[in-house]
Amino acid sequence: MTTIGPTISITGDVTSDEDLQIDGRVHGHIVVRDAALTITGTAHVEADVRGARIRVLGTVRGALTASERIELAESADVAGSLSADHVVMSDGVRFQGQIDMDRRTIAAKLAHYKARSA
Repeated sequence: MTTIGPTISITGDVTSDEDLQIDGRVHGHIVVRDAALTITGTAHVEADVRGARIRVLGTVRGALTASERIELAESADVAGSLSADHVVMSDGVRFQGQIDMDRRTIAAKLAHYKARSA
C-alpha cells in the first residue's frame, strides 16, 4: 500500500495500480486501477476519483466512480456524484450530490475514462 501523508499536498494527477491511502491534500484526478482507495479523516480531496473500491472518511469535492463499491463513513463530507454498483453510507455522513447505481452508465463511464487514460 502507498500512502500520501498528512503533510503532502499534490496538484495534478495521481495514478496507482496498488492500494492507496490519502491522508493529505490532492487537487486534480485520482485513478486507482483494480485496487482499494482510502481517503482518511485528515484528507481533503478536490478531484474526480476512479477506482475499484473507494472508502471515504474525509472531505471530497468531486465525482467518485467505482467499478465495485463506494463506502462513505460517518466522518465523510462529500459533495459530488457517486457512481458504483454498491454504495454504502453510514449514519452521520454529509453528502450532497447524486447517486448512480445503473451498471450500464457506470460501465460506460469507466470505459470512457480508461480510453482517455490509455
